[in-house]
Amino acid sequence: MLLASTCREEGHQFITFKNLSDRDIEVQELWSLTISNADSLFQCNIVSLPIPVGSFRQFESVSRVGGWERDFVSLPFIQFLVMDGETFDKYNIFIDGRRPEGWCDTIRKNVPILYRYRLTLEDLQRMDFTITFP
Repeated sequence: MLLASTCREEGHQFITFKNLSDRDIEVQELWSLTISNADSLFQCNIVSLPIPVGSFRQFESVSRVGGWERDFVSLPFIQFLVMDGETFDKYNIFIDGRRPEGWCDTIRKNVPILYRYRLTLEDLQRMDFTITFP
């Protein structure tokens, strides 16, 4: 029993997303059993994260054992939407601690998607779990 509890199936706990562009970016991660083309729009209920020029952000696996390799047992792919950070910040407003009505539509209308990554486990393995933008 002791041997079984000390042996863990190792995997990659993080996907590293590097911003090597000349602008700040905002990145939204989406993973689901099904992702359609309609999901290539900004998702209002999913947080997006800023990645300043020359820096990186790590996206953590939900599996403590097995990492992303285990997550991909049930995922066909993971999607990352890349948006211009300055434009996103311009429209990402709060009024009295809340987002105004129509906020999501405003983001979708005014903040273009610069790039959409749809990556399989094989893609990530080939990239050594590091995405470099651009």
